[in-house]
Amino acid sequence: MGAMTATVRANVKAWECDVMEHMNVQHYVARAAETVGQLEALLGLKARPELTLIHRAERVLYMREMRNGDSYTVSTGILAITEGGLTAFSEMHNLDQDVIAARFVIDLELVDTNTGEAAHLPKTAREAAAGLLIDPPDNLRPQQSLSQPPRRDLATADALGLFDTARGTIEPWECDIHGNLHPRFFMSRCSDAVTHLQRHYGLTPAYRRDHGLGSAALEYNIEYHHPIRAGEALVTKSGLRGMAAKTQQFFHWFFNGATGDNIATVETTGTLFDFEKRKAVMIPDDLRTIAEPKITRF
Repeated sequence: MGAMTATVRANVKAWECDVMEHMNVQHYVARAAETVGQLEALLGLKARPELTLIHRAERVLYMREMRNGDSYTVSTGILAITEGGLTAFSEMHNLDQDVIAARFVIDLELVDTNTGEAAHLPKTAREAAAGLLIDPPDNLRPQQSLSQPPRRDLATADALGLFDTARGTIEPWECDIHGNLHPRFFMSRCSDAVTHLQRHYGLTPAYRRDHGLGSAALEYNIEYHHPIRAGEALVTKSGLRGMAAKTQQFFHWFFNGATGDNIATVETTGTLFDFEKRKAVMIPDDLRTIAEPKITRF
């Protein structure tokens, strides 16, 4: 197996940080998305502009905070090659703290942009990809998957009483070169949904302030089902699944507001941390009591 290949080198900007004083989740995903263009170049796909790798699923593991001014690199390898795509693995390395800040596992499908149909990886691309194959790290966290109902449509969302957490219209500047919502701005919509869901089950800004708490994502598991483009309406329904000692699990279903198509489903695990010490803490008992009636059970 080969070694990881450098695909991104950058630093955290002040405007990439949120109210928690660390880099917002969308900017991690933005950098992970940049690795795809690097992979296309390494595989020789840039010589075939009608072919592009698109996200089908993404697993994001947030391992350490990234704060304003931190310098980092992202290195990438390939875990698996299929007839029509590949699974990429990337690590974000905080150079100043010498720690792994995040990991990304992305399932990519090759698509012909002229037809919108799936395509086969050219032989030359498959050969180049074979040279980038790596083994997954021994300490890669097992995926935390939440059970989901067989139907994830608006009717099911309403029947389950899922909370309306984010609505809006996709802007042209949120879309990639092919006109589809970019993963960065998809994650930005996830970030919007989280704050409204947290307010719904009692984790309000006032509660966090009174208890000296911050909140952070630990893991996102995303499945992309249908593209959504500029000018289209996006509707998000979300639910709290449960609380462990230090973690909360919740999920989002994203819909096209006009067609009702399920755009994506997202499973999330998050934690609370002491805002001054920047360390994870136990979820307070009073918050559990407030949140208990809001838990969605299938």
